[in-house]
Amino acid sequence: MSTGRPKIGMIFPGQGSQSLGMGKELYDQERIIQEYFEEASQCLESNFVRLCFASSERELRETENAQTAIFLLSASILALLKEKYNVVPDVVAGHSSGEYAALFAAGGISFPDALYLLKKRALFMDEATKKFPGTMIAVLGVPYDVLSELCAKYDVPSSIEHVLQIVNYNAPGQLVVSGTLREIEALAADVKAFGGKTIALNVAGAFHSRLMQEAEKLFAMYMVKVDFRDLGIPLINNVQAQPIMSGQQIKESLVRQMSSSVLWWPSMQYFKDCDIIIEVGAAGKMAKILKREWPEKDVYAVSTPAELEVVLKRLNLKVEPSELVLEEEPNPTVQAATVELAASNEDDALDKLVI
Repeated sequence: MSTGRPKIGMIFPGQGSQSLGMGKELYDQERIIQEYFEEASQCLESNFVRLCFASSERELRETENAQTAIFLLSASILALLKEKYNVVPDVVAGHSSGEYAALFAAGGISFPDALYLLKKRALFMDEATKKFPGTMIAVLGVPYDVLSELCAKYDVPSSIEHVLQIVNYNAPGQLVVSGTLREIEALAADVKAFGGKTIALNVAGAFHSRLMQEAEKLFAMYMVKVDFRDLGIPLINNVQAQPIMSGQQIKESLVRQMSSSVLWWPSMQYFKDCDIIIEVGAAGKMAKILKREWPEKDVYAVSTPAELEVVLKRLNLKVEPSELVLEEEPNPTVQAATVELAASNEDDALDKLVI
């Protein structure tokens, strides 16, 4: 029997969606957002207000900073939607590190535990990139079958010195390849000869490839320190593009994810019957991809007050008054962010690309 409530799918972005100033407008207006920033800063002994609003694009791009900050923003906006407006998802998915925010949304992990695991995950990923140099490129205009054949020319499955793997299936026509530097260079030349296009991603290493297997093993040891709960709603995982519900499934999926492909587009097929799909967090890149592929669907992104208002209007909900917190004296960190943002106009040429 229909409840009359629309079915809501929520998706959460991963590394690559970060930008200086992300979430600042909501932070300025909503006490819930401020509380999450305060808690995250205490958990990791880091000033997330400074990091997100007044650091630099380079500092924010660092693996640990990007992954924890993106999670923080997604989790805090989720809390705003849930606690202030009773907007809750029926199904969730997260792209790469965004899977931690999806897991939090589904009730499978606590906020502090997610931050703890993301910090460890980033640490081991960074160590792997130094030990096993590699990179990632987006490939456009080359069919999957053709790209697979091109990668097979250079990839040696038993080797960590000759690696070339398709690792992200973001959408039809948008694939991402991880690999060792020389093999990536050779692939780029072949793609160009075929008539396709490659775009180098601004990443430190070959994420989601077998070059991350050592990091994966180290990360697995920390799973016992975290309490994973069975989920209240299904999470569509990256590794298998299948709904998972149990704490044990979650644990296994998060570990395998580090060296496995992100099956994003197959995962999105579980969202086809949603009435509304909302990307919760920075940038809205995944929402743009879905809207391009499914123009008839109601797809939204929420990272600003204006975007929040659009979603609430679609749900026939009234926008509640802002909870602007006025301080007796200006906060120099937040004040500095305004100056920093005014001077930062980095080209967003990779607007449709995420890792």
